[in-house]
Amino acid sequence: MRQRIIVKGIRGTLLHAALVAGSVVFAAPFLWLASTSAKSPDELFPPRWLPPAPPRVVDSPYIALRDNERPARPPLVAPEDWDRVTPAVREGIRRRIRDWTGELPPYYRDFLDAPDLTDGVFARLLREAPDALFVGESAAVVRWFLDEARLTTDLVREVFDAVYRRVALSEVLFVSWKMDRAYVDLGDARLVAWDETRGKAAAGEVLCAIQGDARCEVRDKPRSAQEIFYSYRNKGSFAVRLNLSMEILADGFKKFSLTNHGDRSWHEIWATLDIAGKDGEPGRRYRAVHPAYVGTDRWQETTWQVASDQDRGVTFRNWVVLEEGGATEFDQPGRALLTLEYRDAGRLGSLWNKFAGNYRDVLRRVPLWNYVRNSLLLVVLNIVGQVLGSSLVAFAFSRLHWPGRDFFFVFVLATLMIPPQVTMIPVFLIFKTLGFYNTLRPLWVPAFFGSAFFIFLLRQFMRGIPRDLEDSAKIDGCGYLGIYARIILPLIKPAIATIGIFTFLGVWNDFMGPLIYIANQELYPLSLGLFALQAVMVWQAQHGIMMAAAVLMTAPVIVLFFAAQRQFIQGVTLTGLKG
Repeated sequence: MRQRIIVKGIRGTLLHAALVAGSVVFAAPFLWLASTSAKSPDELFPPRWLPPAPPRVVDSPYIALRDNERPARPPLVAPEDWDRVTPAVREGIRRRIRDWTGELPPYYRDFLDAPDLTDGVFARLLREAPDALFVGESAAVVRWFLDEARLTTDLVREVFDAVYRRVALSEVLFVSWKMDRAYVDLGDARLVAWDETRGKAAAGEVLCAIQGDARCEVRDKPRSAQEIFYSYRNKGSFAVRLNLSMEILADGFKKFSLTNHGDRSWHEIWATLDIAGKDGEPGRRYRAVHPAYVGTDRWQETTWQVASDQDRGVTFRNWVVLEEGGATEFDQPGRALLTLEYRDAGRLGSLWNKFAGNYRDVLRRVPLWNYVRNSLLLVVLNIVGQVLGSSLVAFAFSRLHWPGRDFFFVFVLATLMIPPQVTMIPVFLIFKTLGFYNTLRPLWVPAFFGSAFFIFLLRQFMRGIPRDLEDSAKIDGCGYLGIYARIILPLIKPAIATIGIFTFLGVWNDFMGPLIYIANQELYPLSLGLFALQAVMVWQAQHGIMMAAAVLMTAPVIVLFFAAQRQFIQGVTLTGLKG
C-alpha cells in the first residue's frame, strides 16, 4: 500500500512537471514577443531574452559600448590564456591612445582613458587576431595588437565616433502648408550663453540656459553641429534656445524638423516655437503636446507639426503635435525662436520611456483606436449573429420534427468539406452585386445565417437536454420560441460561451476577409491595419514596433482565454453528453 502511494505521488509529480514544462515551452514565443517589443533596433542582435535597461545618464557626453561591441573570448582560445593576456593588451592599447593626445582632436582628451574606448579598439583588432596568437607570450601578443599597421589614429577616431554618446543639433527645416521649405544650418550660428537676465536673442545666436553645469559648445566634427554638454547633478532640466531665420509666416507655418543626435539617455525634450508676426501683428507661440525622447545614439530627424485634421486621419504619423499657446513677445520679423527644454527623466522615467517607446510609437503612428473600434464592432456583431443564427437552426434540427430534417442536417454538415477558396470568388461577386464591397457588411452579415460547425455543436448539446422540460413547458402553454428562449438558451450557456470564444478568435485574427472586401483604410480592422504598419516598419527595420503591435493584438486573446477557460472547457466536454 505504501509503495502504491509513493508510486502515485511520483507519477503525479512527473505529470505536474511535464505540464509546467509544456506551459513554459508554449509560453516562450509570447515571452520573446513581449521582450522584443521593448528593444530598440540595435538591441535585437545578439538575441537575448531580457531587453537591456538604459544607462542612468547624469553627465553627457560620455563613453559607452553596446553589449555586442565588447571584446569577447574567441571560442577556440582557452580561458586561462585569455585571462593571462587581455590585461596587458588593454593596458598597452590605453597607453598608445594616450600617447596620441596631440594628434587627436582636443575634445578627445577628457575621454582617452575611458575603459570602454580601450575595449572598443580591442574588439575591433580582435576581429583579425588569429586564435593561435594567444598561446604565445604576453609580450608578443601585446606587440601584435600595438603594431602600427593595425592600431592607427584612424581606427581610434572610428571607434571613438561609435562609442561617443552626445547630444548635438545639426539643422532645422521649416515647412509651410504650401510645402515651401527653409533650411537653417546650426553649425554656422553664433554661440552665446543665456540666462533669465538676458534680453532678446540676437539674430543667428544659439542660446543655452546655464542651469547647473549645463553648457553648449561647438565641436569640430565631420558634420557641423552644436554639441551640448550638460549635467543634471544640480538641476533637473536645461533649455537650448535657437534664434533662426524663418521667412515662412505664422499663418503658413506647418511643421519643423530638427536633425539631432542623442545619447541613449531617454530623457525628454519639450519644444516651444515662437514665430514673430508681420507689420506689427502679434506673433504666435506653439507648444509640444507630448515630449520627444533622447533615445538613440545616432543622427535622426524629429518632427513637430501643428495640430490639424491629419492628426485624426488614417495616415501614418511620425510627428509630435504642436498646439497654439497664444501670442508671443518675440518680435523679430522673419525669424523664429525655438526653445528645446531637456528634462531629466530619472531612473524610473528612463526605464518607462524606453520600454514603452515602441508601444507609444504604435499608438501615435497609426490610428490604432480606429482599428480596434472596427475589430470590436465586427466581434460583437459576429458573436450575436452566430449565437442567434446557429442556435435557431440547431434548435430546429434537435427539438423539432419536420420532413427531411436528417437529410438537410447531413447537407449542412457536408458544407464543412468544401474549401473556402472554392466559394471565395462567387461569394465576392454576390456581395459586390449587393453593394457590400468596401463596407463592413460582408464581414458580419453571414454570421446571422449560422455556421455548420456551430450548428452541429449546439445540436449535439441540445440533444442532451431532457424532453421532460420541453413537455412541461408545452403543458403550460409555451410555444416553440418560448421554449427556445426560456428553457434551451439558459441550459446551453457553456456551448454559447464556446461559440463566443471561437467566434472572437476567428474574427479578431481574420485577415483574408478584410483584405478581400475592404479598400478604405478607415474601415480596417486591427489585423489589416497592423499589416499596413508592417509594410512600413519592415522597410524601416523597426521590428520592435511590429512586436509591440503584435503584443497589443495578442494580449486580448490571452486575457479572454484565461477569463473564460472554464466555460470553454465545459462547453467542449459536455457536447454530446445526455443527461
